[in-house]
Amino acid sequence: MLQTVDLHKRFDGVAALDGVDLEVGDGEVVAVLGPSGSGKSTLLRVIAGLERPDRGRVRWDGEDVTEVPPHLRRFGLMFQSYALFPHLTVAGNVAFGLRMLGLRPEEVEKRTWEALRWVDLEDFADRPVEGLSGGEQQRVALARTLAPEPRLVMLDEPLGALDRNLRERLVVDTRRLLRERGATALYVTHDHGEAESVADRVAIMHAGRIVQTGTLAEIRRAPADAWVADFVG
Repeated sequence: MLQTVDLHKRFDGVAALDGVDLEVGDGEVVAVLGPSGSGKSTLLRVIAGLERPDRGRVRWDGEDVTEVPPHLRRFGLMFQSYALFPHLTVAGNVAFGLRMLGLRPEEVEKRTWEALRWVDLEDFADRPVEGLSGGEQQRVALARTLAPEPRLVMLDEPLGALDRNLRERLVVDTRRLLRERGATALYVTHDHGEAESVADRVAIMHAGRIVQTGTLAEIRRAPADAWVADFVG
């Protein structure tokens, strides 16, 4: 289980995180939903260890991992830009993180092909990523994130760069993959439909704070305040 306790982070005197408390249970998918600038991406970066909090703690199964280096946390983070390596093939991108774990070559190959099957890209293994469509690149990035079997999966606006029709198709695939893998996941988005489709529960974020959690249906029935009521419609 992931826990964040009273996380604070300021940039140039402005609070990006202002006392964030959040729990994600084992096998649970929680969407962090909020407008641009609400602190969603900063929250992921602090949990991943890419930013140090000014105050507060990050815990996994009760163990404090706040000072643990990113590569030792066994958390997977997928960026909106996908951050694929243009000089590598599809298979090379998926295998990269597995090699960093120090796995034997035969294990790297086995798990690479397994991850490509998850996203239906076995026939694309030897293709350069630069020639892929946006949806195909998204699936490569998702396979690369899931292949090392991270104990926490974090997805930062994973469908934000795609057109609506493609997003609607891929959100179903993303939910299926997370469910099949039994993943514990944080899914950052500003899109209400994505959050409702992918997540078991939603955490509404505003001005660096988690202002309400629950299903979107629950939040619509009983919003915590006027801002939440307006935001969820």
